[in-house]
Amino acid sequence: MKYGLILDPSRKAKPAKQLFEWVKKQHPELQLRDVVVMDIPVIAGFEIPLRDRNRVLSLALQDEHMSPYFKTDMNLFQLLMMDESIAMNIYRTTDGTLFLFEGLPDAPQPFGVHGHDLR
Repeated sequence: MKYGLILDPSRKAKPAKQLFEWVKKQHPELQLRDVVVMDIPVIAGFEIPLRDRNRVLSLALQDEHMSPYFKTDMNLFQLLMMDESIAMNIYRTTDGTLFLFEGLPDAPQPFGVHGHDLR
């Protein structure tokens, strides 16, 4: 399980908060228990359904990979390779908005006829 925490001073904080509020309003049945996630106490959390995962992808978290206001254990490759097949949860914390991603690959998958890049 990988995480991305957008802190409140970040330029992506407002869209992340709006996304959290939208998911909270649209899908109250998907609320998760309040727990400590990745040593971060959370206020509230929701599972993001498959049809709404593109909203998280449209935040373009990869733009924040060098920002001091974005804390993550993902590398740039993982941020770029996210798609709708990745399970996503969103949480509100005292410091910002936390995203959890499950199912991200650790390394690039081989491709091409023999599993090699032919370029």
